[in-house]
Amino acid sequence: MSQSAEEESLILPDGRTLCYTTFGVSPSLSSSSSSSHTQSRSKDQQQIPTVFYFHGLPGSQVEGRSAHQAASAKGIRIIALSRPGYGGSTYQPNRTLLSYPPDVLALADHLNIRQFAILGISGGGPFALACVHGLPRERLIGAMVVSGMYPVELGMSGMMLINRLLFNLTPWVPMRLLSLVLDFFVGRVARDNKKLAMAMAQTFESRPAEDMVAIHAEEDKVLKVMVDSTKDSFRHGALGFACEAKLFSIPWGFDLKDLKVEKEKGEGKTRLVIWHGEKDVNVPLQMAEKAAKMIPDCEFKVERNEAHISLFANKMDEIIDTLLAMF
Repeated sequence: MSQSAEEESLILPDGRTLCYTTFGVSPSLSSSSSSSHTQSRSKDQQQIPTVFYFHGLPGSQVEGRSAHQAASAKGIRIIALSRPGYGGSTYQPNRTLLSYPPDVLALADHLNIRQFAILGISGGGPFALACVHGLPRERLIGAMVVSGMYPVELGMSGMMLINRLLFNLTPWVPMRLLSLVLDFFVGRVARDNKKLAMAMAQTFESRPAEDMVAIHAEEDKVLKVMVDSTKDSFRHGALGFACEAKLFSIPWGFDLKDLKVEKEKGEGKTRLVIWHGEKDVNVPLQMAEKAAKMIPDCEFKVERNEAHISLFANKMDEIIDTLLAMF
């Protein structure tokens, strides 16, 4: 499987399209259509450690490319999904955070994946936590939240101004108007790769130096993924972005203290690892600290010399190792 893997899709029970891309390793393919081959591939599907990758805000399944190299080396399959309204995935009106776990389970069933883990990066974090709350424990063996977003009621002190403005204002702005505003200010730039790359690079000039170094390392490797993912997220407009900005700004529909996780693996048990950078200004460390304290038996790790982007850019091998240990 190459880093330019093709987009695939699933028609969900309600008729929506869910788009996804597979990175890392994948089941062996063959031109044979025999029943024995079908059974063999089904067995392959179940044996390969599989992680569902939840992208940031905004973003799309393209972001999963950032995990491809590490996952390939470790023998893990990464299935990156585009949430409703992003990329080619159908927008879902009136959805909540807890609307997402059934979509994930439908894809797992479609691909014959009995057990799996979840990796939520940045804005994918709330959906990873929603899955810990809403998915059967015999299916979800673990989840990892890296540089994740947490409920705004935990306090946004130390968060960069643009994010504080977004999460303070969005609850009061009608969805369609918010979508138009976001499309005008972000979407029109996002549709031009060159302009988007320049704009992103410029915004990082005022971020922690660790993030600036991370996006430009290896000939702008991370920056290119972010550009491609952001552009794809606006494929059909800004409704996906607008919806999630609202969802993050209001009560989530479940309490973190009610999440049931264990520190050891085993049948019917779900591990939860939260990993955050001390220098993160997108989501300040204190939010992650407060969230982790609310979740009994959550495993919490702080990287003192990392920021928001640099954490997963520099530590992807360790992230994949942590996920692999859940199987």
